[in-house]
Amino acid sequence: EPGDVIRAEPYEPKVDPLGIGTFPAESWRVMYLSTDALGEPMAVTGTVMVPEAEWEGEGERPLVSYAIGTHGLGSHCAPSVGLEQGLDYEAAFMKEVVDDGNALVVPDYEGLGTPDDHTYMVGSSQGAAVLDALRAATDLDEADELTGETPMGITGFSQGGGAAVWAGQMHPEYAPELPLEGVAAGGVPADLDRVAENIDGGLYFTFLAFAAHGYNAAYPELPLEEHLNARGEFLFEKVSDGCMVDTLPLGVGKSMDDLLEIDLIGTPEWQARLEENKPGGTAPEAPLYLYHSTGDDVIPVDQAEEMRDAYCEAGATLEWHENRSGPHITSFLLDSGDARAWLGEQFAGEEAESDC
Repeated sequence: EPGDVIRAEPYEPKVDPLGIGTFPAESWRVMYLSTDALGEPMAVTGTVMVPEAEWEGEGERPLVSYAIGTHGLGSHCAPSVGLEQGLDYEAAFMKEVVDDGNALVVPDYEGLGTPDDHTYMVGSSQGAAVLDALRAATDLDEADELTGETPMGITGFSQGGGAAVWAGQMHPEYAPELPLEGVAAGGVPADLDRVAENIDGGLYFTFLAFAAHGYNAAYPELPLEEHLNARGEFLFEKVSDGCMVDTLPLGVGKSMDDLLEIDLIGTPEWQARLEENKPGGTAPEAPLYLYHSTGDDVIPVDQAEEMRDAYCEAGATLEWHENRSGPHITSFLLDSGDARAWLGEQFAGEEAESDC
């Protein structure tokens, strides 16, 4: 069943390459069953951590599913690989979750950590991986402190923000048994048409190439390779197995018009799948904490405002924070702490406020 652990092994994740920063927790790399965008079973890898210190809060120790931001498309870019080497750029933020006393599970998503293609920015695939990671953590025999009654939360930024809201939206039907207390998501790329328009031809074009490759991998009917010109074939070959740090410079200044013979994203097939993957259609049962910087240079704030309004109209309990923390990366660095604190308040039983 989704969330069942296929296999597991202990390992030692690190915050930095020298191992100076360590996680004060027992840790395991796991492989578990999940569901892809077409409803078929898939294997996903991830990391489970349970703090060694006794939980000092009320009730049971909470469990947080940390939805990662962009890492790349190659299986070697997975957090469960990078953490072992001390090279994951989000490791310090994961450690803060553990330092707060929470158990932590970090899903690698479909195709990271496994030989499959990573379905980058495909909402239902990422949402299922996040929810099934929570199930897997409680299914792991070695982590016997975690049970089906463990209070749970989800957090993520950027790609992880998209995965987090999709997990929250899918939760009532896909995993209703999980006691989900809250979902905190920042920098959410809710409307990929709008995001693509913003980054096409700019510094972050590689993210658009990642998404094109990810959607093509998830949905076999979507055209891509047959419409690439020689420059497009070169770039897409490079990004298909590359990590963000390696491939981000390759896309600087590139445009879809430079690489393709047609307006790929504008085709009916692509528009149908992009529309299907817009969050906001139904309200999560768990409260939402959404944040976005007005100066985000990668993911425009206006499309996040539209998602907020859609969730409010659907009846969500939603706290909205429109920050002035600068570009995308500084919003991640400066605003994630408040989101983590909000999750802690939900675990402590505080009533969630709503700006709807």
